[in-house]
Amino acid sequence: MLLLAPSLAAADARAPHDPIALARAGTAALEDHRFGDALDAFTRAAAMQPEDASHCFGAGVAAVMLGHTAVAQARFECALRLNPRHLPAAVWLADLHYRAGRLREAIAIYEAAERRTPDDREIREQLASWRKEEELQSRFREVRTPHFTALFEAATDEPRAREVVERLEAAYLRVGKMLGVYPPESIAVVLYSREQFDDITKLATWSTSAYDGRIRVPLSDTLNERDELDRVLSHEFVHAVVATIGGRTVPAWLNEGLATVIEPAGLQDGEATPTRPDERPALSQLHRSFVGFSRRDAEIAYASAAHAVRRLIDQHGAAAVVALLQDLGRGTPFVNAFRQRIGMRYERFAALLTHD
Repeated sequence: MLLLAPSLAAADARAPHDPIALARAGTAALEDHRFGDALDAFTRAAAMQPEDASHCFGAGVAAVMLGHTAVAQARFECALRLNPRHLPAAVWLADLHYRAGRLREAIAIYEAAERRTPDDREIREQLASWRKEEELQSRFREVRTPHFTALFEAATDEPRAREVVERLEAAYLRVGKMLGVYPPESIAVVLYSREQFDDITKLATWSTSAYDGRIRVPLSDTLNERDELDRVLSHEFVHAVVATIGGRTVPAWLNEGLATVIEPAGLQDGEATPTRPDERPALSQLHRSFVGFSRRDAEIAYASAAHAVRRLIDQHGAAAVVALLQDLGRGTPFVNAFRQRIGMRYERFAALLTHD
């Protein structure tokens, strides 16, 4: 995705009354992953200079990273009202709609962008992919429970879809009791054939499910076992909880580790893939998504992440991990939030794990 132009300098003493200095400070904060500071700076700059689309866009990017989706949507829409040719705002806004399951809205934004930039190959390719997905989903049926909506294609899959949402409701209560967090918004779960899942998500063949604002699950033979179905659904639901609390700033090892540990019996079970200390990658190597890993590297990454989160919960409790996620959602930089909630420097914790 497109970000802002590189920062020129930090704001000077005039920053509170100078929109240009505030915008520079906001850009520097984005680059440093201080998204709370960035949101504050761009919001103040936009109030002083409301005709500048870039201030709205910067605030939108910061809000996305913090998980403040309503604010982000309003800021991106502001940028496009001020400058309909602001392609980065269109890209981020369409992605926001797509992740929320509003596929028609995402397509409409890209169609408008394509009319303005007909030679943009990435826009054309993404638009073609989303139109294909929309055509598929136009044939889907749905079943609803208080907190979940399951989308499925064949009438014969309805009993399975009802089982999925019932098991997700059970996970909602179990995980909520453990973490003290109950997402208020309904969560969509899309049930595919394996071929459809691979075609839509473009994930590695070892992937058994996905979460990107919606839970996506292939109805394969693997998930005929109830224990495996519960494990997969619980794992992806925890990702939805993490997104609700911490936004997009949560390191992958913390996100995946928590989802793994909170799987049914996860706290009691050992690592699914035993790893020696010398085999585990450093936590600093596990901040980004595991999606591009080989099957073996992914197994080691998930096991290492689970080991780290299990240690956090054993020593500090689940409440401390939730508080850490909440700090991230408020814009606190990760290393600061970690030290505040865990009581030690992040680098020290990562070093200790290498000797476990």
